[in-house]
Amino acid sequence: MPSDAAAPPALPREVRADADLPAEVYRDRLTASSRADLLAALGITGQDAEELARLADAAAQDEEVLAEVARTANALRAAAGLDVPTTDLVAAKAEHDALQQRLAPGEGLIPILAFLVSTETARSWHATRGLRPEQSWQVLADLGQQMRVHRRGTGRLGLHQLHWVAGNWAGRLVHLGRLQFDLSRRRVARLEQGADRAPDAPEEPERWVIGTHIPATGPLDPAEVEASFTAATAYFSTHYADLGAGREADEPAFGHEFTCDSWLLSEEFAQILGPDSNLARFAALWERIGSVPGDGDSALFFVFGLRPPVDPADLPRRTRLERAVADRLADGRGWTSGKGRLLR
Repeated sequence: MPSDAAAPPALPREVRADADLPAEVYRDRLTASSRADLLAALGITGQDAEELARLADAAAQDEEVLAEVARTANALRAAAGLDVPTTDLVAAKAEHDALQQRLAPGEGLIPILAFLVSTETARSWHATRGLRPEQSWQVLADLGQQMRVHRRGTGRLGLHQLHWVAGNWAGRLVHLGRLQFDLSRRRVARLEQGADRAPDAPEEPERWVIGTHIPATGPLDPAEVEASFTAATAYFSTHYADLGAGREADEPAFGHEFTCDSWLLSEEFAQILGPDSNLARFAALWERIGSVPGDGDSALFFVFGLRPPVDPADLPRRTRLERAVADRLADGRGWTSGKGRLLR
């Protein structure tokens, strides 16, 4: 006998803006009296906030800069969700960086201003998937964190991680405690056998997994790491339960399978810092499903905040980690990053 209970409504897979906004709306947003509160909500503080406020005023008065900020902001706010492509800001980087020289030297100003005035679609998507407003703003506040990383390496306002932050605006990221998490489809063979398919092999099945990211916000305390994984399992199992539909009995339940592709998944930490160090203990959590030899550029960026070309002889050596990475870059050993899988 059929049940009278109605099936639960299908969860949305995306949220879309109704229409593009004109440049005048973005001019008003750039100069709004509430701008200081918005900068704080996006994690933009200190010297970055002071300089960005002045540059936002200048951008609002430059019609060509304002038009490009508006075009970029409309692209960022057009949609957010599971299958929404990330806005390709890297493709426009040369044009954006040339245009910003009218206001200030450096890189990343046009995207930063566009991020500033285009948060509403991402926040709406977060709400449909169970994030409270303060959690949504915490996700978007990674913009300020990435700007601090840029300033640490270059000494000026700007942004390197264009694709990463644009992914946040597309709804990719959730920030739960010490760690950040996102969603992606991964090939089953890579997850379970640590191997990609041969070029001539038939297409392999994929499944949704939870990617793990480690913001540069302090020590990787093992208790905080454990709390983040526990929170992630509870959150994704509840608010993304639809991504586990149709799984075979021998597949991990969605919300219990994590991946991590990172310079931090290196077996060298145990040697450099000792097996009981926080970084070595984090690396040891993961079953290795791949490695990336010669990934010195990642170590250079995440340890020193720098991009090549850099002379390793000029790198600071204030800590054991800095000394070890700088020495490996100098003597040709480089750095091997890892790809890992964790079942909970």
